[in-house]
Amino acid sequence: MRRGFIIKTIRNTVLSLSCITFMVVTGIFAAEIYMEQKSGANMKKVQEMADITINKSVSAVSAEEEVEEAQNLVALKIEYLTKKNTDLSGWLRIQGTDINYPIMFKEGDNDYYLQHDFFGNEDRNGLLVLDKRCDKDMSDNHLVIHGHNMKSGAIFGTLKYYKDQTYLKKHPAIEVDTPDEQRFYEIIAVASTSANGENGFNYSDYLNIGDRDAFSRYVDSVKARSMYKIAASANYGDQLLTLSTCDYTMKDGRLLVVAKRVG
Repeated sequence: MRRGFIIKTIRNTVLSLSCITFMVVTGIFAAEIYMEQKSGANMKKVQEMADITINKSVSAVSAEEEVEEAQNLVALKIEYLTKKNTDLSGWLRIQGTDINYPIMFKEGDNDYYLQHDFFGNEDRNGLLVLDKRCDKDMSDNHLVIHGHNMKSGAIFGTLKYYKDQTYLKKHPAIEVDTPDEQRFYEIIAVASTSANGENGFNYSDYLNIGDRDAFSRYVDSVKARSMYKIAASANYGDQLLTLSTCDYTMKDGRLLVVAKRVG
């Protein structure tokens, strides 16, 4: 009789613990969904602010005025967003993809905006971050922009699609808006490497490339590690742009999409 009571008690305890575990897991899952939705909603607000700024300023222009008008609209957008957050450095987008985000810069700090949104709220998605060793005005000859590789596809979560050469052919250019101009970059390499330089190449050593030899070493290194051949390359005097995100196919891996400025 007592043995049956003990078995029943154990069974009830196990069921109770199972229920509690289910409730905890469900609660965590629900909280993650809520945070993801909140993050997406906040990002949409920022993207809409940028779109509204442009739309309000659009006017009919002749073909000759289009370039100047476009530059003015870019300047207005960045000026408007900078009033909302002075840490804004620029805006990056890749046409035909979900990558369409502000670039943030915080003096001496690469981590803050990898963990916060545009409004300063904690956000595991974070934002795009211009490396702290670059100049905020993005005048360096090599710009490195970091962003999380989110499973949801947010931020640089879709950058991994560049591992497929067909995707590159559809999306060969990166656009960057600054307070002064709209820039265009052509992709020259898509490479996987280690964040700590264990494979003999540490891409983070090539910030502020000060001489021709160092510039050539960086270009040669990323071209040699590129997942497929890309005809375009870069020469000393070109401005380089490297998009960096985690690559989970290796320990401490990084996926690099490297481009040169063409306009």
